[in-house]
Amino acid sequence: MWPALLACALVLSGEQQQSQTAATTTPATTDSTKPDDLPVSLTRIQHALSARAPIEFKEQHPVFRLEIFGRKPTLEDLLGEKFWVGPASYGGMTHQEFMEMNTPKLAQPYAGFTGKYLVAETALTLAETWALKEAIHKFREAKNEHEREAAHKEVLDALADLEKARRAAGLEK
Repeated sequence: MWPALLACALVLSGEQQQSQTAATTTPATTDSTKPDDLPVSLTRIQHALSARAPIEFKEQHPVFRLEIFGRKPTLEDLLGEKFWVGPASYGGMTHQEFMEMNTPKLAQPYAGFTGKYLVAETALTLAETWALKEAIHKFREAKNEHEREAAHKEVLDALADLEKARRAAGLEK
C-alpha cells in the first residue's frame, strides 16, 4: 500500500500545488470519468494525499524506496521438496556425456577397439604387463648374482695373491 501511495505522492506532488490554486475553479471529476468505473478508490488516494507526507525530500533528485512484503524463497521452494533424493532432473548432462561430447573419439580410452578387438587388446596389455614385471625381476636377480660373482672372484683373487706372497717369502702351506 505504501509503495503505491509513495508513487502517487511523487507524481502528484508537483500537481498538488497547482491544483490548490485552481481548486476553486475546477470540479473534482470530469464529465467523462465516473468514480465508480475506476479500478482504484479515489477517496483513499485523496485521503492519503491530504495527509502529511511520510518522507520529506531534501534533495532535488527524487529518492525511490521499495518495501517488499513476503519471505525470501528457499532452495526447496525453487527445486521442489526433497530435491536431493533421486536422479537429476532431465535436461542436464552428466559428466560422462560432457566428456564424450568434448573429447575427440580417437583420444578416448579404447576408442579404436570394439567388441572382440577390445578383448584381444586387453589380453595383450595384461601379457605385456606380466612380461615386463618378469623382466624387471630377472634383471634384479641378475644384478644380485653378478654382485655375488664379483665378490666371490675378489675373494679368490685375494687368496691367490696371498698364496703367491707366501711362496715368494719361502713359506709353504
